[in-house]
Amino acid sequence: MPLVKRLVEILLARPRGLALALVAVTGLAIVQIVTGFVIESDIADAVKGRSETYMAYLAFEERFEAPSKDEVFMVQAPDLGADNTLAALEDLVLELSLTDGVLGVISVFSLPDPDGLAHSYLSRPDLAGLSDADRLDRARAGSPLVRQIVSADRTTTLISVIPDLSLPQDRRDAALAAALRTADPRLDISPIGLSAVQRAISGGLVHDLTFLLPMTIVSCLVVSLVVFRSLRGAVIVTLPAIIALIWTFATMAAFSIPFTTVVAISPAVIVVLAIADSIHMLNAIAGRRAAGAARTEAIAGGMAETFPAVVMATLTTVLAFASLRIVGSQTLSDLALVGSFGLGLTLLAVVLTVPVASRLLLPKTAAGRRMMSFSWVSRAAIAALSRRRRISLAAVVLLAALLVAQTRTVPGFIVTNHVPFGSEIRHDLEELGRKLPGSDQLFAVIDADTVAGIGAEDLARLHAASQALYGTPRVFPDDLATLPPDSAIVRRFLAPDDSAFALPVPYPLTDDWRQILARAADIRARLAAEGLGDTSTVTGHMVMASTEIPQVVWEMRAAFYVAVGLVTILAALLLRSVPLALISLVPNLIPILGIEAFLILLGQPLTVTSAIALTVAFGIALDDTIHLLNRLRLARPSLRHLSRAEIAEALRVTVPPVVTTSLILFVGLGMTVFSALPSAALFGQLVAGALALALLADLF
Repeated sequence: MPLVKRLVEILLARPRGLALALVAVTGLAIVQIVTGFVIESDIADAVKGRSETYMAYLAFEERFEAPSKDEVFMVQAPDLGADNTLAALEDLVLELSLTDGVLGVISVFSLPDPDGLAHSYLSRPDLAGLSDADRLDRARAGSPLVRQIVSADRTTTLISVIPDLSLPQDRRDAALAAALRTADPRLDISPIGLSAVQRAISGGLVHDLTFLLPMTIVSCLVVSLVVFRSLRGAVIVTLPAIIALIWTFATMAAFSIPFTTVVAISPAVIVVLAIADSIHMLNAIAGRRAAGAARTEAIAGGMAETFPAVVMATLTTVLAFASLRIVGSQTLSDLALVGSFGLGLTLLAVVLTVPVASRLLLPKTAAGRRMMSFSWVSRAAIAALSRRRRISLAAVVLLAALLVAQTRTVPGFIVTNHVPFGSEIRHDLEELGRKLPGSDQLFAVIDADTVAGIGAEDLARLHAASQALYGTPRVFPDDLATLPPDSAIVRRFLAPDDSAFALPVPYPLTDDWRQILARAADIRARLAAEGLGDTSTVTGHMVMASTEIPQVVWEMRAAFYVAVGLVTILAALLLRSVPLALISLVPNLIPILGIEAFLILLGQPLTVTSAIALTVAFGIALDDTIHLLNRLRLARPSLRHLSRAEIAEALRVTVPPVVTTSLILFVGLGMTVFSALPSAALFGQLVAGALALALLADLF
């Protein structure tokens, strides 16, 4: 491409000036990151949209003052009923109630006595003369609500703190931490609710940004150093990745796009693709220098030679990301934007940095072509040409089998896939699961009648719902209307306008989406059996997520096929042949569908993370195909009637950078096994596995 060659020569006229400009722009980008970068950790962000289920959940949250924002604590002691431990727990609850930023506290001391509101169940007159241990045991036996938050062995209880969301988060957190420090040493207190899970996820995101991402860059640098056998070469291919990453984060900060568990997959993709594109360019430059070209001529010629393939490879991955925009989710739209403009910035960083860095760092005289040749791979690939018909037939049969297997895919959602490995809360959730029904709640929302206030019909519905959910009609007292409107019980279980009741049913956060939906379906059936089917709904944060996220996964499957269609059109334009474009899909679909079949064999659901991984992997997998076809196009522009010798020569030239970039991609994405977040680790493993298979499919 003469135009590209000419532009590169212009850039190289003043390399130091351009280098200083890159440093200045990158420095400003760092300032933007420091002042505006935002991390968010809501694991249900992937379903933010306008769906009926999501809007119903938002209405419930508004109606009952956001139960999902409650701070839930697991309190443990050798025996809550011994040695004044219960009194120490009561002191803690009182301290929390008086804490700045707390609207109310739900504990064993606040659960109502169905016989009246003059006292809580634990303070019933018939329990007054008993020991603390006997009071707790009798309370558990008599109240299903007490059984939800006090374990049978009296070692564990739950406290729910209703926060004042009008106060800043850091102020609330500081006040709560100060109150918890006043607790009796006999009480072991652990945050355990959804808010705590999301804080742990935020910590995992920070860990990946500050530790894993630098380690990914270092690992790619090491592989580049081994392959190029040159520190200068390794630096040249790594610099664009660092610059592209900084520019991407700065753009996110400038446009207030938060860094979420979904968006967190994009940095590793940007890093490895920037390095992969740089390797192709540097390999072409090195080849021309080894052939005797002068430094500037070699750089300009190598850039021109690889530029079309690099642009096309970038476009295919951009299309894979952009296809996620068709899914009705704000967070996936954010990922589509970050992935698309991030890769655009990556291309810009590569095109600007590689020639300038090569001009400044490479010696004036060529020292020979030092990149590893991987000749044994070339020989094996060339040898496979003699069996091309059998290999082609086997590939088509395999693709057909994988397409059939794909119909058995099951979409799903598991919240623990987002809880950081080795975190305290992961251990605490498992411990709680052995002691209590769970730390999170589904809510059966029972509509009241249209008459103002709580009347006889409302109480009849409440008692019927209590019978359905807890096996007893007497959970809340009949004089609910006399409760002060700012009490914790009213805030959680009674709508401020007396229009509905919300009865809690606990469940463990470790449940997967099938268990959560089964619980919700069972609750609906029990309510219907009591005649409340038309006046009740079952909702909650995880009910909404478990309903919506599998639907999002199906929409992402549609996005995947849109990406396949768009990429096929691009390939047809590049190859100037529709049949060849369709044929080129075979080696690129096999790895993706193969990984999906592997998930099916393992009995794993297709989650949002794995659906994103397979879509993005398809876009990346095409890179090797494009570079190979670009080399063939240079040999014969029409790409028709290629001889075996021409294909063999294209393989000899292409194998070194293709294998090298595949190694970079595999190692860089493979580093995600050290991620604090299981979802990020899964993404890296799936993409790395797909790309390893894609390399074999492309070459053989």
